[in-house]
Amino acid sequence: MTRKRLYWTLQCFGWFAWALNEALLYTNQYGWKWAWVFSSLANIALAIFLTHQYRRITKRFRWQDKNLWQMLQLNFIALVVMALLLMALNIPLDYIFLQENYEVSLSPFILIQIFFNFVKPLAIWALIYFFFQYSNKRLEMERENDQLERAILETEGKVLRAQMNPHFVFNALNSVRALITEDPQKAKKGINQLSKLLRSSLLTERKKTISLAEELETITDYLALEKIRYEDRLEWKLSIDPACNKAQIPPMLLQTLVENGIKHGISRSMKGGVIELSAQRTEDMIQISVINPGHLKPSKEPNDGVGLLNSQNRLQLIYGKTAQIELQPLNKNQVCAIVTLPYLEEI
Repeated sequence: MTRKRLYWTLQCFGWFAWALNEALLYTNQYGWKWAWVFSSLANIALAIFLTHQYRRITKRFRWQDKNLWQMLQLNFIALVVMALLLMALNIPLDYIFLQENYEVSLSPFILIQIFFNFVKPLAIWALIYFFFQYSNKRLEMERENDQLERAILETEGKVLRAQMNPHFVFNALNSVRALITEDPQKAKKGINQLSKLLRSSLLTERKKTISLAEELETITDYLALEKIRYEDRLEWKLSIDPACNKAQIPPMLLQTLVENGIKHGISRSMKGGVIELSAQRTEDMIQISVINPGHLKPSKEPNDGVGLLNSQNRLQLIYGKTAQIELQPLNKNQVCAIVTLPYLEEI
């Protein structure tokens, strides 16, 4: 049922029940008359008309947005006016239909009694109406807040991705620059590889997440680029559970970890080493590990932790507290970065 249809259904049913109760009271006191049917229909029609106009006025002039004192004053005036109009209809009707029984004089006390008799159902109607209005307004505010929070999170994610891509390009250019004077041919090959990487980066720039298989393609291209620079000092091993290939992860997430492994491990060792990347799925979670040579120690360079910190923040924005990155020493000569996140094929 639509809200409009529900409103009119409750209007008709509510005022019909009120008029029926009044008619029964009159019948019990004065006996049955067909005139009570006409009187009841007239009261129902006027009550529906008055409360509907009241609803239109409150919405048009936004009484809900006024302070409490103003809202109480306006509602008090509205209730008085509606009750007086119902009295103006019913007193003549009573006089017409109850001529032989109309022995009660309209004293001030009787008029006040009649007035409050009409104020009660009108006040109940107004309270119910404002309760639903308040509830709807609160739901709309919560919905707007949720949309605003999602927009903020999306903006934060874009800012973090924007910070990561220049960082990645800068390191890749450094790798190519080192080859220009030593081996121009390798530098040319490196530029072609970098071009391929940048193309992949641009394709994933607007995506919040990509599949693990797509991320592995980027990592393979990146390692091939770094291989030109480090030659035999750089090797890598991939051990990926096929069940993880469709898992959605933030783009450039693992590439950042591999990049850190080369920067803090391979580049600082004369012998180089092996970058090992593995992924396993356990029920509704996946765990991805990146192992590289090196030692885990606090960094003294202010920019060293930017990529890792951004990766952690991006995971929190997308998955919440269920996703995390941990760095831990595997042994004296190896460091392991472990990414744990929910297995989701669509986000």
